[in-house]
Amino acid sequence: MDGPAVWRPASQDYGPKGKITVSSTANLSNEVVHVSWEGFTPTVDPLGQPVKFVKLNSPTGQELYPVRIYQCRGTDPTVHDCYGSTKFNQDPAKGFLQPAPPPGTTTPEYPFNGAVRVTGPDGRGEADIEVWTSQESQSLGCDSTHPCSLVVEANYGGDSLGWTTDNYQLDCANHTLDNPVESGFFAAASESIFAMNGAENDTWNPGESCAWANRVVIPLSFAPTAGDCPSASQDLLVAGLAMANRAMQQWRAGLCQGSNALGVDYIANQGEPQARANFRKQTGPDVALTALPETEPANRPYVYAPLATTAISVAYVVDDVANSGQIKTLNLTPRLLAKMLTQSYAMVKGVTIDSVANNPVCIFEDKDFLDLNQLDPAGGQRWPKCTDQAWLADSAPIVLGGTTDLIYQLTSWIAADPEAAAFLRGEPDPNGMHVNTFYRQPAFSGYPVDAIRVQDYSGPGDWKMYEINPLNNGLAQVARNLLMAKPTCQSPYADVDGKHPGCAPVDPGRRGLFAIMDSGQAKAYGMPEAALRNPAGQFVKPTQDSLGAAVATMPVDPATGTQTLPYGVAGTAFAGSAQAYPLSVVQYAMMPTGGLSAAKAKAASDFLRRVTDPAEGQRYGNEPGFLTAGFLALTGDQQAQARSAAAHVAAQDGTYPGNQPGPKPTEPGGENGGQTGGPGTDGGTTGGTDGGTTGGTDGGTTGGTDGGTTGGTTGGTTGGTTGGSDGGTTGGSTGSTGSTGSTGSTGTSGSTGSTGSAGTSGSTGSTGTSGSTGSRTSTGSGTTGAAGTGSGSGTAAVPAATAPAVAAPAKSTPAPAKSTPAAAPAATGPLAAAPVAAGMPAADRSGGARLLLPIALIAGAVLLVGGPLALVLAGTPAGARIAAGASGVWARLRPGRRV
Repeated sequence: MDGPAVWRPASQDYGPKGKITVSSTANLSNEVVHVSWEGFTPTVDPLGQPVKFVKLNSPTGQELYPVRIYQCRGTDPTVHDCYGSTKFNQDPAKGFLQPAPPPGTTTPEYPFNGAVRVTGPDGRGEADIEVWTSQESQSLGCDSTHPCSLVVEANYGGDSLGWTTDNYQLDCANHTLDNPVESGFFAAASESIFAMNGAENDTWNPGESCAWANRVVIPLSFAPTAGDCPSASQDLLVAGLAMANRAMQQWRAGLCQGSNALGVDYIANQGEPQARANFRKQTGPDVALTALPETEPANRPYVYAPLATTAISVAYVVDDVANSGQIKTLNLTPRLLAKMLTQSYAMVKGVTIDSVANNPVCIFEDKDFLDLNQLDPAGGQRWPKCTDQAWLADSAPIVLGGTTDLIYQLTSWIAADPEAAAFLRGEPDPNGMHVNTFYRQPAFSGYPVDAIRVQDYSGPGDWKMYEINPLNNGLAQVARNLLMAKPTCQSPYADVDGKHPGCAPVDPGRRGLFAIMDSGQAKAYGMPEAALRNPAGQFVKPTQDSLGAAVATMPVDPATGTQTLPYGVAGTAFAGSAQAYPLSVVQYAMMPTGGLSAAKAKAASDFLRRVTDPAEGQRYGNEPGFLTAGFLALTGDQQAQARSAAAHVAAQDGTYPGNQPGPKPTEPGGENGGQTGGPGTDGGTTGGTDGGTTGGTDGGTTGGTDGGTTGGTTGGTTGGTTGGSDGGTTGGSTGSTGSTGSTGSTGTSGSTGSTGSAGTSGSTGSTGTSGSTGSRTSTGSGTTGAAGTGSGSGTAAVPAATAPAVAAPAKSTPAPAKSTPAAAPAATGPLAAAPVAAGMPAADRSGGARLLLPIALIAGAVLLVGGPLALVLAGTPAGARIAAGASGVWARLRPGRRV
């Protein structure tokens, strides 16, 4: 859209209007939008030389003609509606001339979310702005029914204070005070903000009034958010997996709308280990979200259901200090991440700290980094200096606090890399840099870890302990700190109150900060993401293609059906994939399959079905209910696994994942029916009424091809017999006849069932008779049922271990398992053996018993086990300018000063 008419200082007149472009203005959420402009007055210093960067409320008066961007209430705002403006939340009737606002009035929720930026010599400029919904800022109140706006405000000078007129009347047409060189000391066209005392009623004019006259208003509309959902209709509580937050918020906003509204409450900042524990104990959420499978024994039946895939990203804000712009391409290795996370950079010059002696001050002086990130000399680009600010945080990334799967996955990747592992063991890198000695064993347990904790408190005054402080209020705050260039370090020096103040935001032009977050958050905030080196030696950024390549190489955990990347395992598809992003993460929901009320079971299964529906929750877009940027939709196999899980949740059939040694769910067939006869499709059914074992091992194997006749007709008539009443001493009565086997798989022989399990009580039962031979109508043949034997020790039946058998391919419309009331589509491909539909537990990971799995999968499956001295500018050119600016400000404040 049109911008303001350009001011031409040389000819002292106005030219044509400029142009403004905003990346997105509709259907917004809490995200970052990009604003760019052209045809504006270039930002220069008082001598007319280009200025590369400018600071908000600059005290020097040395940057003339900068541009401000605000987020404002409504679509026709006054300056009093614009967050962070000099008059936000003040009385609109009094305009600019009113007493100074109390502290915090102009920024009540957060620091300023707008920007002040320069315009280059070509008349172009740009800025990234985080826009807030009513959930972030109640003061702005922007939501789907309350539109807001962006205001682009160019300061082209003019007498914004009324110094050139009687009675302090503003005169924006008078430009004699624009330049401090021309006026003597005034800088009305600068970003310098100052008070005007001595006027009528002791009013306070910040000098913004003429800039406001050049404003351009861009309307913004917002999509419904989870905050717009009725608070009283929360049908389901979900917790865990901060990496899922962006997707969950958009899903929630869609789920609570329409005739089939579903209210989902979500706690994002509860660490995954805690969320899993609370879920298992049934003391917390109805559904727990996780990136890693649980390793503790189950206290309740549940299954894992995939939701989407995302990535762990290393985002950054790094300025090209030789040009007015950011560096947008950057490579990192596991060893470089290890250096940053282990406090291995010195962080300060002139102070020797034994734990990091002779190490580089920050990453931008590390030859390991510079060799991988060579800037183009022709472009004149330059990395930030390591001593450009006090209390450096260039090499201490902003990270999420608490225990979390994000950190565990990140540090697992680092630990599996040979170069990083050698560095962590104490071997110097090729340039002689060594790991911080406090991160060597046995003082430090080593990676992987599930939380970042400071290990090094050494240095003068415990210097090192102040350089990294994880944030505990979510990944959105991690991203916000990076956007605002606010590191989480603290000054090692105590103030007058004995406290260590936090590091100040880094000025534009000197920023060099990193943060670890999920790709969904990074993309919503417009953050550049580092390319990470994968095991194939390629540097890859997180994109849908690179996430898809990673998922295609993920083996399936035969115990849980979950997928994770096999770090550190040679010869895998992942190790050889040049396209795979190495920190790709499949996100799972732990879905309860027992213990829920009918209403809660319906809510949980509806939630899972809708968020994994290809037409709704897996459809890409910014609309409520869709899958937001930074996430990869489920594959076909994963969708089938999710549908199967939803059916188990709806049925509340007591299904467990295979690694959980929880109590066996009750099987149909008798009052306390015995174990299923064999792994052929619906093998022999249960034996007698009170724990009789299955008749024959091959009770109902599948017969011929194309759904031919059933295999053996019965499981043997005298399989395991009951022990008689009262745990009696006789052999007991005859077990009931096994039922007919279900329809067979296409063109393959029925597989052999397992040996009948032990009877529950009484003396030894009689030997079962052989099952009949399966008939066939094509080339497949049924297998003869073997004899089952019952024993009468009076103990509970235990499933016998069986050797893996080659699984027959499923038909396109397989018959549902008899223990599953609601039929679920069978998975094919690598997830076909996922045990979400198994209906019974296997031994724990340390045990020997496993669910049956195709030999090809067993061969390929891999289970993931799991400050510095204060800068004094006096005597420098910068210091001289600041001093000159300060003296100018004081001169302006003298009552009665006129021109």
